[in-house]
Amino acid sequence: ETERRMDPRVVAAGEDEGVVLWRQRGVSPSGEQFDGEVLGLYQLRDGKLARAQMFYFDTVAVANFLKMATSR
Repeated sequence: ETERRMDPRVVAAGEDEGVVLWRQRGVSPSGEQFDGEVLGLYQLRDGKLARAQMFYFDTVAVANFLKMATSR
């Protein structure tokens, strides 16, 4: 069974933007695991999400996890 957990920590927030540090953990159906941090930048417009951009600290680990998790 696939498991996923994302733990957020707000780093900074303004009137129309915010920065969140996410700790992502996941286990694929075949048992591959991922545990890493992601920085999310968010912009709001009229009280709604207008833009979201994610920055992975370890892009190689994310790519390897996704490759292994989808290749079985």
